[in-house]
Amino acid sequence: MTTYDDRRLWPGTVPPASGSPDRRPGSVRRTTNVDLVRPEGFTGPLVIAGSGRDLVTLGGGDVAVGAVASSEVVLDYLGGRLIQSAAVAAKPVSVGLDVLVGTRVGSGFRRMLAELMPGLAASHSLTHLLLDELTPGTLISGSALAREGSIKLAGNGPMAKMPLDICAGWVADGAMTVAIAETGIPLLGWGPPAPTLERADDPLSWHEMAPLPARSMRRRRLIDLGPGRDSSGSGDLLAQVRFRDSYWEPDGTETVVHEYGLTLAVDPASWLITAAEAVPGPLPAPECPSAAASADRLIGVRVDDLRDLVRAEFTGTSTCTHLNDVFRSLADLAHLWSLVPAVPVA
Repeated sequence: MTTYDDRRLWPGTVPPASGSPDRRPGSVRRTTNVDLVRPEGFTGPLVIAGSGRDLVTLGGGDVAVGAVASSEVVLDYLGGRLIQSAAVAAKPVSVGLDVLVGTRVGSGFRRMLAELMPGLAASHSLTHLLLDELTPGTLISGSALAREGSIKLAGNGPMAKMPLDICAGWVADGAMTVAIAETGIPLLGWGPPAPTLERADDPLSWHEMAPLPARSMRRRRLIDLGPGRDSSGSGDLLAQVRFRDSYWEPDGTETVVHEYGLTLAVDPASWLITAAEAVPGPLPAPECPSAAASADRLIGVRVDDLRDLVRAEFTGTSTCTHLNDVFRSLADLAHLWSLVPAVPVA
């Protein structure tokens, strides 16, 4: 940690979660990770390496793998965030990424991805989700540089570039902006140690992930969809989500930067969301957890409409950009559910 420890120690929003939901017969689970590594140091390229798995749990404890994917994208981070190389390997369907070389990962990249590869977004595949994570992954990777004092933000004056009021944590005059004004260093994840999300009693709870070196970051998510537990007999499906951004300290300790849990019910006949509740975990600023209330706005929305709706309407200080990414990923629920009857017992 840096000499700013006195101002950057985690203030304690809420404790981190541990473990993962039970896998239920007749359910499907998507797990992904996106790793943010600078193997040549902070001035070198940013390597964004992702992997994921769609796993169907059938009766009697049998499982079937619906899909797997891995990706590696190399960015010239300090030279305009341009993609230098991109590759993906996926089953059952893989795609070429040469068209992305030379493009800039930043604002507007997701729209450009949809224009350059229109079939990819429509596929609701693991590959699409891994590439969809490039923009937020590149953004949060900058916190590693800020934490080590390699970059600073101007808190005031003509050089100020703070994204004020973009989300709950960056509200004007909030703790984040006050910290930047005082030190030039934002509250970017001096968080608590990260409990494991894998389960010792279920080796398939997550796909395998490689260990990370110090000063790296990882974004990981779990989407579990299966029969609901509502005794009313409504027939709704239950989706349970785990989302975490982590940072590996210089001593190798994994600490939590952002974390959310989300539970929602969805009608499989209409794919309308009938209930939703977001539970914040550790977050950088004390104002951040208020964004969890934005989950109420998902009720009555079709999952297929989520990506466009979140982009257009989930803005400002009532929301969180990271929670919005959780909401957007739920657009794949109908596709995931289609794997349950389609995949035979392995």
